[in-house]
Amino acid sequence: MVDVAWSDRVEAAEWIRERLDSWGHFDAGSVIPRGFQSYLRVLHPAHNEGRSVRWAEVATWSGLPLHRLAQFHSVALPLGARPTPKPFTASPMEGSLDWDDTEALVRVLREHTSTSERCHFCVWDGWGWDTAVAFSLPGQANPKLPNPVPAAVRSGPRVRMPQRNYLLYEGPIQAALADVGGSGQTPQLWWPKDRAWCVASEIDFAWSYVGGSAQLTSQLSDEQLEVLPADADDQVSRVEPWVEERAKEAAQRLREAGEVIIETGVGVYRAKLTPRRLRTPLFEDQAEYGNGYNSRRPSPLQDTAGDDDLVRHLVDGLITLVS
Repeated sequence: MVDVAWSDRVEAAEWIRERLDSWGHFDAGSVIPRGFQSYLRVLHPAHNEGRSVRWAEVATWSGLPLHRLAQFHSVALPLGARPTPKPFTASPMEGSLDWDDTEALVRVLREHTSTSERCHFCVWDGWGWDTAVAFSLPGQANPKLPNPVPAAVRSGPRVRMPQRNYLLYEGPIQAALADVGGSGQTPQLWWPKDRAWCVASEIDFAWSYVGGSAQLTSQLSDEQLEVLPADADDQVSRVEPWVEERAKEAAQRLREAGEVIIETGVGVYRAKLTPRRLRTPLFEDQAEYGNGYNSRRPSPLQDTAGDDDLVRHLVDGLITLVS
């Protein structure tokens, strides 16, 4: 276990905030600071009974291309049945690098900074450690788990970015593996004092960004990591054309028949639209994975909801099959 030196010197992260785009841009530059020579994405692996499953393996199974801007649903949500079962049982973790990938990153990043013993690490302050409890026997109260963050740090200053607030700690580069929350969670932002590179893991993304020199990203591409080239202008939200087309077709059928079923290679998605007198229609959907249902909460549509709003509901629902 690596010792963590919690810090209130939040000004150390000011340079990142100055170089981030506003969150409303929805681009990579709103997650990782601009100004680096080169960028790439480290794809967080899916899993199957403890085995890491790379996106390329999922793409081979689905027959969908693993293109530069792909998100996990881009390769994991094929149209129609597949001849073999899907190779993953758990989708990639969002907001945290894989442990083995972090170790590989540390090995390479250490070579590309003159201050590997003096690094900064930001951890999102919303992981809920304050409310975490341990499971106990039936009839017994669940004891509250100790918070891994000292009270003085929790009540102290935050690193404030356009979209998130963070707690800060410092240490050598291997402190990226400190596991401060006790669940394999890696930092959301980390960089050396000389700012030669930066790693960013947005809590809602199934990938992390690395910015640095062209030599660094080239070397990382040769490691046993799954990476794709990136740019600060890359959009971070993408819907594949076939998903949107299916959603548009389904929206029309839903308006006409009040119910629609969409079959994919990972499960069946059902949606209902129930008219209600003098009230907005009720949209209800359900995802069937083959081993049961994952019901989603019924939600009233807005009074002004048109087909575009309905399509967005259906797109979001389809993507839940692999999220």
